[in-house]
Amino acid sequence: MFASHSSARRLPSCRKAGAGLVASIVLAALQMPGHAQDVGSDRWQFELTPYLWAAGMDGTVRVNNRPEAGLAVEQSFSDIFKILEFALMGEFEARKGRWGLTADGVYFKVNDEGAVSGPLGFVTLGANANLTQQMYSLAGSYRLVEGGTPVDLFGGLRYTSVKWDIDIAASVPVVADRRLVRNNDWIDPFIGVRVQHALDDRWSLVGYADVGGFGVGSDLALQAMAGVRYAFRPDIVGKFGYRYISADYDRHDFQYDMANAGFYLAVGFRW
Repeated sequence: MFASHSSARRLPSCRKAGAGLVASIVLAALQMPGHAQDVGSDRWQFELTPYLWAAGMDGTVRVNNRPEAGLAVEQSFSDIFKILEFALMGEFEARKGRWGLTADGVYFKVNDEGAVSGPLGFVTLGANANLTQQMYSLAGSYRLVEGGTPVDLFGGLRYTSVKWDIDIAASVPVVADRRLVRNNDWIDPFIGVRVQHALDDRWSLVGYADVGGFGVGSDLALQAMAGVRYAFRPDIVGKFGYRYISADYDRHDFQYDMANAGFYLAVGFRW
């Protein structure tokens, strides 16, 4: 399902920018005037946001630490959409006063197949591959600044799972079948910051960034998001923006150095 190239397109500038963005937003938040720090609502507030994230993939996958086994992956969302079997994404946030709890989940499964034949069809090799990727995060938050430009600090954990299931059939001309299954998962701690700014009663801007991994799971994990929101009603909010997530994981003879990035479209339901 993946397009193989001689080398993967690297994204070092994006990752450095993501880490720097976290630090700069935190410093800016700490320098904001104290009078904006109003006490939040004492009642519980909830928001459920199902969303569509049109993300592509760009990076490298390597198994068994063999250089020749490395696979460069460069897939746009349109490429992935053609072989997409199932996807489910959503976010839930609960808040009371300055404290909050946020959960986010991304699940998708793709399937691709293909076959090649040798001279005169003497050797035929076919493969059917399934890739399932999951990312789930849970974080606590504290509202550092209230008012028209609220600032929230986050700390939490993100679970990532990547599973390949490949069936290979070869005819030489005797038929031979082989199945390859590889499942790797890990947990990354992360810290982040979110800044929101109200333009008027309906329109607002939002920016979010986090950095994690720290060698616990990934060596480095980054996320950055920027978007705009429109309140159709106080309890229904439309959301649109761009989201980037990357992880550089290298453990147990498995390397997954991958970035997922693309536009998202969502609707939030508040109560």
